[in-house]
Formats: sequence, C-alpha cells, structure tokens
Amino acid sequence: MNSDQNQFAMRCTLPRNRFTGGCLSALLIGAAVGLLVSPSHAADQLRAERVDWARLVTPNKDWDAHGDRDPALAQFIRANTSLDIQRSPVPANPAYLDELCLHPFIYAKDLRWVSDATHLTNIGEYLRRGGFMCVDACATESVNPDMEIYLRENSAIFKRIFPEAGIRKLPETHGIYSCYYKLSRADVYTTDMGNQARCANYGLYGVYLGDRMVAVISMYGLECGWPQTPQRTTGCMKLILNIYMYAMTAGPER
Repeated sequence: MNSDQNQFAMRCTLPRNRFTGGCLSALLIGAAVGLLVSPSHAADQLRAERVDWARLVTPNKDWDAHGDRDPALAQFIRANTSLDIQRSPVPANPAYLDELCLHPFIYAKDLRWVSDATHLTNIGEYLRRGGFMCVDACATESVNPDMEIYLRENSAIFKRIFPEAGIRKLPETHGIYSCYYKLSRADVYTTDMGNQARCANYGLYGVYLGDRMVAVISMYGLECGWPQTPQRTTGCMKLILNIYMYAMTAGPER
C-alpha cells in the first residue's frame, strides 16, 4: 500500500480529492507520454507506486460478473499509463466500513443488491469521507431488460443515502470524457452492436455532494459484451481508465 492509500485507510477522509491530484495528474500524464517513446524496460523505471481498486461484494452471485476481464483491463492500464495497478480488484464488503476505506475506488454492478440499511450507511460514510464508486450496469437485456428502471432505482438508492445529493447526466464535454483519452459515446457504442434503440439515454450520471462528484452511474455496461462486440472493447477500457483517473485527481467542480 502506498503512502496515499495508507493515509486513506487510516483517516478515510480526503475532502478535496482521493490522492494529491495535481502531483498524480502530472506523474501519470508525463510518464505516459514518456512510455510512448521509451523502450519497454524504461516503463518499469517510470512505474508509479502501487494503486488499487475493489469490487463491492453483495448478496447477489453476480457481484463479480465479468471479473475474468479485469486482468486484461489492468494490463491495458499498465501498458498505457505509469500506474502500477493491481491485476484484479479485491473484494470490499459493505458490512465493514474499515474494509471499504482501504480502497479509494470501488466498482459495483448494482446497488439494488444491497438491501441492508447498515451496509448502505457504510457506503454513504465511505463516499462522504472521500471514496469514489462506479456503479456500472450489466447491459445484457436478460439481466436489465429496462435500463431506465436500472438508472431510476440506483439513483433512488443514492438519494436515500444522501437526500441532498444531486444526480445529473454528464455531457460529453465533461472532463471525465477527456481527462486522459478524449472519448465520446461512439467509442463505446460501435457498429458491431447492431440495433442501439435501447441505448437512447445511455451515458454516465454523476452523483454529487455539493460540488464534489462522489460516484458515477454508468449505463454503458463497460465490461459487458466484449467477446460478442470486440470493436467496443478498447473504447470501454479507455473510458474505465478515464473514470478512474477523474475519480483519483478531480477536485470540486465549479
């Protein structure tokens, strides 16, 4: 665990950002540029300290759905940045606030699977103290036949946790789409997906406490369908990396 994560674990409170944003941004972007022009052995010399992420454990058996794709995602991040990110996320049980607080970034499939009031309280406290959560839908129709219901019900859970929260769709001009890679909807909805009629309102929705984004609800299904729709794989990995980068470095939004 690096010094920033150790401080997060001990205090679990980072009011402005999850790491020291300016320094991390400069390190990541500067080192990544270096990696583009340096031989492979130089990458290890530029590698930053270890960072991690976690998956939220829920009673539903699919809480780690598509976990087999995590190593490829981690390798993509390692190959395209200086981040020494672990190969697979570790489980984070919402029953234990201290366990949540070990991780500055937690990925979850669906908060509707979390019904215990204490677990929701712990998630809220984790986010209030400086953590970040990405709730990413499974876009398979058999799992989520109506994505509008998915969005509405997950938004309601965040509003239950934080009655004062604001939830709004993030336009493609938002920094989360350009903080590392410049991306658009077309990068994750590719021609091999066929009929995209169900995707009309898909996108990213930010959950805000005041001027700080504490979570994002993704309706893109960023880890879904890679074997069936390989054209979207790289775009999805880039957007996940952008979300991670934004979560780790962004301060309050004005």
